[in-house]
Amino acid sequence: MKILLFMLWMAFAFPNFAQSSIELVSNFNPYPSIGYNDIWGYVDPLGNEYALLLTQHGTSIVSLINPSNPVEVKFIPGPPSIWRDAKVHGTYAYVVTEATSTGRGLQIIDLSQLPNDATLVATNETWFTRAHNIFIDNGYAFVIGTNGSGGMHILDLSNPTNPTRTAYYAGSGYIHDVFVWNDTVVACAEDSYDLIDITNKSNPVLISVSQSLPGIYAHSGWMTEDKRYFIGCEEFDQRDITVWDLQDRSSWDLVIPNWQLPNPNPGSGDPVHNLFVKGNYAHISYYKHGYAVLDISDPTQPILAANYDTYPSNTGTYEGAWGCYPFLPSGNTIISDIETGLYVLHFNAIVPVELSSFSSNVLGNSVVLNWETKTETNNQGFEIQRKSGNDFFTVGFVNGAGTTTEPKVYSFTNENIVEGTYEYRLKQLDFDGSFSYSEVIKVEVYSTTSFQIQQNYPNPFNPTTKIKFSIPESGFVNISVYNSLGEKVRELVNEIKNSGVFEINFNAGNLSSGAYFARIQSGNYSNIIKMNLIK
Repeated sequence: MKILLFMLWMAFAFPNFAQSSIELVSNFNPYPSIGYNDIWGYVDPLGNEYALLLTQHGTSIVSLINPSNPVEVKFIPGPPSIWRDAKVHGTYAYVVTEATSTGRGLQIIDLSQLPNDATLVATNETWFTRAHNIFIDNGYAFVIGTNGSGGMHILDLSNPTNPTRTAYYAGSGYIHDVFVWNDTVVACAEDSYDLIDITNKSNPVLISVSQSLPGIYAHSGWMTEDKRYFIGCEEFDQRDITVWDLQDRSSWDLVIPNWQLPNPNPGSGDPVHNLFVKGNYAHISYYKHGYAVLDISDPTQPILAANYDTYPSNTGTYEGAWGCYPFLPSGNTIISDIETGLYVLHFNAIVPVELSSFSSNVLGNSVVLNWETKTETNNQGFEIQRKSGNDFFTVGFVNGAGTTTEPKVYSFTNENIVEGTYEYRLKQLDFDGSFSYSEVIKVEVYSTTSFQIQQNYPNPFNPTTKIKFSIPESGFVNISVYNSLGEKVRELVNEIKNSGVFEINFNAGNLSSGAYFARIQSGNYSNIIKMNLIK
């Protein structure tokens, strides 16, 4: 049987685990007798970076123009509380607190005068007087944990100093925190994580609810950048983090039921607090272990990359790092420690093996994988893994070059491959036992012993789509497109083709929405696929 393979080409770098490190840039403790809680970052139009360091008596706006020497630019007082949270939209910061005294609600701070000044321009108590957390996405603020038992307020920030409420959602009970992207909310609702559709900002709709896990508190979390996996933080020191696969939004697939930071003092209690994802890394604040970074290039196998302890004591439970913010353009991460204030840290992800290419082709009935490295450090070699069902298994091993600054070329042949779709990845192994994964390369293998026309992709489409077809022997091929009345609207192929697998583009830019049919004819073979154009 003759097999042809569509080639894919990808370029990326392997992340490193064992050799990553965190560098202390500075520590700033302006209110040692007061105490701190959360933190957020801000970058002004000139590119200057700032920390919004939230204290138990207000918001400290700290200039990081010189990150090794932080300077407080302005302090915005607020009602006393051990809970305070802030997010930024445009040149405004929005601050909420659990305070029960006057001056509560939503504080709005104008940051446009930085680096010289900042001003409290409004305090809004229209819909709530207390709130636990706030999240901002695409011009909307999502305020949760309001008045001690509330759900989720959705505020339109089109007028940044005078928000309007579009909806109040109470379908998940008390919500402690949320992660929001575009039309979807993950609500951390104490006993479960809930997925909520907010396509209509005036009518949030519950999509699905995760299972309840014994002993946990669904506290907070963040989605991976491809928006497939949700990493939840539990806070009650039962299991640190959980990882849920949300590829099917109607259900929650628990792929990691328990991941915990190695604890040198078992039983002493070290709750995880907040987690943020940037690229292939999860940045976490721990009360006792400070700042931890996980490599999540494979979210189903998180690995500790580095750790910096801002609270070296082992006493107490809720004493150390409250929050972290890893999104500054400089690459610095800012940490708020309850006892010792602001930390400016820099995570150095050393890359021991840099992969410059990863491709595939076919020889007979074998898939050939080829890859090239630019540099290598401590590289024992590569396991070649192929996916079967939901898991990858090893199909071979290729020795690495150890340590070298010279480009190296590698190849592996996976023999006796039959028709189907395959996924491959490389597992790079260091001599010290640490490892990392490449991206996954998808390989579609088609038999050319028979005629085939594949369903177009994407479908529905607007206005272009791709059609793949295979023919077992040379011959005349015609592929034409017809509308629902049977009228031919386009001729895509009308020529002699050699045997093989082919892909063609269909651009329906000048056609109206509706159903269309692509028909292939070659000799005695004929087949039709239905395509839906939606404009």
